[in-house]
Amino acid sequence: MNIEIDHLTLNVESPDVCVKFYTEILGLTPENYEEWKEGTARFPSARINSHNIIHFFPPKMWKELGNLIDAPGKANHVCLAYAGNNWKVLMKRLEEHNVQIKGPLTLQGARGTGTSIFIVDPEGFSIELKTYD
Repeated sequence: MNIEIDHLTLNVESPDVCVKFYTEILGLTPENYEEWKEGTARFPSARINSHNIIHFFPPKMWKELGNLIDAPGKANHVCLAYAGNNWKVLMKRLEEHNVQIKGPLTLQGARGTGTSIFIVDPEGFSIELKTYD
């Protein structure tokens, strides 16, 4: 079987703040952001890579989805893995933006054991940041 994670959706109060945090600090690429600001897209996203994306659903969408989602507002954490040089750049950005870090810890991930730190985004979601290098 060839199965992979396609996307993560977070219900957020401030999609604009989240897109800026995930793109400017964590280094992801904004997607549908300008269209969302113009009102032509229902929500903005931040692309992790060609196969993975995070969607930021504004409160209006929580209501529109109604009973489709059994646990609205619930999410544990997302883990983003960074390669060596990208990890160093990330650490610098986190320090420049005074982002509080928990860790480092040695933890198991999808590709084995790596070094992880944990941060919290502007909406209070936990983010695990990992390197396997």
